[in-house]
Amino acid sequence: VSFASNPSNIGAVGFETLTRFGGLLAFFVAVLWLGAKAANRAYSLEPTTFIASRAKPDGVFYKTVRYLGGGRSFGTLLVSVFKDYGRRLENLSWIAYTVGLVAMLAIFFSGPSSNLEDALVSLSELAIPMLAGFVVGTVSRGKAPFFIYRKSPSGEGRFVKARLVQGWLVVVPIAAVVVAVSTILVPQITLTSLLVNVIWGSLRTVAAVAFILGLALVIPVFSEKSRERNLGIVINLTIAVFATIGLDIGLSRLGLSFEKLLPNLGTLTSLLYDHLLQTAIFSVVGIVLLYVGTKKLSRIE
Repeated sequence: VSFASNPSNIGAVGFETLTRFGGLLAFFVAVLWLGAKAANRAYSLEPTTFIASRAKPDGVFYKTVRYLGGGRSFGTLLVSVFKDYGRRLENLSWIAYTVGLVAMLAIFFSGPSSNLEDALVSLSELAIPMLAGFVVGTVSRGKAPFFIYRKSPSGEGRFVKARLVQGWLVVVPIAAVVVAVSTILVPQITLTSLLVNVIWGSLRTVAAVAFILGLALVIPVFSEKSRERNLGIVINLTIAVFATIGLDIGLSRLGLSFEKLLPNLGTLTSLLYDHLLQTAIFSVVGIVLLYVGTKKLSRIE
């Protein structure tokens, strides 16, 4: 359209064309270079020698995780679950992939939000479910862990609790940073709006983690193969995204949105209240799914 509007005048659209195509080329080269560096560290074709492994004492990070878990047996279980998750490159790459995908969608598709309403909608319907889905979309790799935990009293329940807390510790800080960055990019933002948005995003993430982990327990995928596990993640993630959109539309159609019930509140305040109501609903549903899923785990053979 720009070229058609400026016939025989390449200078009028040359800079914009250069930045867009040049930016795409620079992005491609940068990602290729970064992937080559990461692959060089992650994989090696050189012959290796087996040496005796020696466990080091836990550092400040894992000591903090144990303290957040109560410091006793559950704290030790939480650290064990956290180590099992964090020491797999596949899990860390999913987090990086999700954050990068959310950033690309915000930059290349929707652009920086011009107001808080757009930022809230895009974060609640896509970014937060994606972050939660790729972290707790599956419960574990195979059935073997459940048979180990089943030998201890309330083993399955304690494992699910540890997995839930571990999901919160991973997803909530990342989501808070994403919400903060998205809010800061909105013109004329205030400190109060920033804090409210971060708190809202954190609460929404807590509910999303519980909901998706509950789905993963009710519809479990136990497989060592990444393809089947990733399929389970995508299914749970899709259910969470469509449930978020459907609940938003459903409450509005039924006249239960605060914008219709209390029109004097203002658009932004009404939207925040609507999202808090949806967060409460997802929390209740997540608790029910976690309870049903835990009971289901105890019957796995």
